[in-house]
Amino acid sequence: MFVVVIGLGQVGRHVVRTLEMERHDVVAVDLDPEAVQYIEEHHDVQSVVGYGGSQKILLAAKADQADLVCAVTNQDEVNLIAALAARNLGARRTIARVEGRQWGASDDSTGVEYGLLGVDVVFNPKLLIARELAKIAQSHGATEVIELASDRVEIVAIDLEDDSKRTHQPLSRIPFPDGMLIAAVVRDGDLFVPGGNDVLLSGDRIYMVGLPEQLLAAEDLFTHTREAQSVCIVGGGVIGESLAGTLHAAGAEVTLIERNKERAHRIAEERPGVTVIHGDGTDIGLLRDYDVGAFDLFAAVSGEDEVNLMAALLARNHGAKRTATVVHRPDYVEIHHQLGINTVLSPRQLASDHVLRFVRHRELKSVATLEGGRAQVIEVRALEGARAIGVPLQQLRVPRGAILCGILRGAQVEIPRGNSVIHAGDTVIALATDRAYDRLEALFKQRAF
Repeated sequence: MFVVVIGLGQVGRHVVRTLEMERHDVVAVDLDPEAVQYIEEHHDVQSVVGYGGSQKILLAAKADQADLVCAVTNQDEVNLIAALAARNLGARRTIARVEGRQWGASDDSTGVEYGLLGVDVVFNPKLLIARELAKIAQSHGATEVIELASDRVEIVAIDLEDDSKRTHQPLSRIPFPDGMLIAAVVRDGDLFVPGGNDVLLSGDRIYMVGLPEQLLAAEDLFTHTREAQSVCIVGGGVIGESLAGTLHAAGAEVTLIERNKERAHRIAEERPGVTVIHGDGTDIGLLRDYDVGAFDLFAAVSGEDEVNLMAALLARNHGAKRTATVVHRPDYVEIHHQLGINTVLSPRQLASDHVLRFVRHRELKSVATLEGGRAQVIEVRALEGARAIGVPLQQLRVPRGAILCGILRGAQVEIPRGNSVIHAGDTVIALATDRAYDRLEALFKQRAF
């Protein structure tokens, strides 16, 4: 596939790096000569220096011949202009990243719009983060929630604490509800796909896949946590305001701390059911005054990583039941986990993953990464003549390190068992480690006769 990437910040660099590893043809574009020079020194791709919304620059990058043009600069208008201009020049598909409040400001926004202003896909990673945090707040202890198959299937991550239930039992003896399965376990930094004889240990992180209506009952098998009834949010930007509105509408008591006085007053006026405090989320006295330890969830989602980390650590030390932070530098995610933060989300990592969903092979519909890339979750269409078709899964040679998690056939969703059979045209949700990815994908391709 031929892809033009406009914008070489952290998102763009990650996309370029991944595309190069997968041997796609790439042209990288940025207005900053130093950003382009960095790409030229670290990657074997073509590059163009210039304004990505310029027709001249787009033609120099051969955007008119591109299979995909993704505009991921830090400026919303540039991304929309570049994507629209590339589409008009003849690019087959375009995708644009936006982050402003004006793009999808409603609380029920999914964070993704199709066909907006003539651009194929416009996505707002900040709204996607807010949506995921709302799902986490409404879960029974999940630290991560990934939506798949148009929200008909979810992946949830659970960290097993010392008092977690069902540890030291073989998975085959745990009474899981129908409609879910454990797809992966992370232990001491290693991710593996478990079998029925494997046992779970305290300290493990498990990834469960299933129907949303079944996963709450599944979470109850492992945790004592319930849905967050009280939530404190630090940061009144796009993420914080959207999250506050969603949780308040769902019935939670929401307190929002915002340092900017004008923004705090505006949110208070527009969100009468939300308690808005003008103050610093890292002010120990302020946190004590509002009894931060009593909140079911404390989410620090400001635009400053240092503020988010400090606020979450203070809240955790004062007894907050669950803590969540937003990290704008993806390489800091693991540090936050090591410091005891339950949920750590990166808008830039999410943006990169979302762009890459539109870059894979045509039969591959979606992709999400787990544990910093140790595993991938895909939605792949089973083509006529593929080896996976017509064979009970218990007889299908699924590669080690992979597991089939869901089968979508029209409006029907099935969490597969050993006797499940895949038909041509089905969409299959699967998880695979890097080593198993290519062999798993091969099961769904047409065989050469």
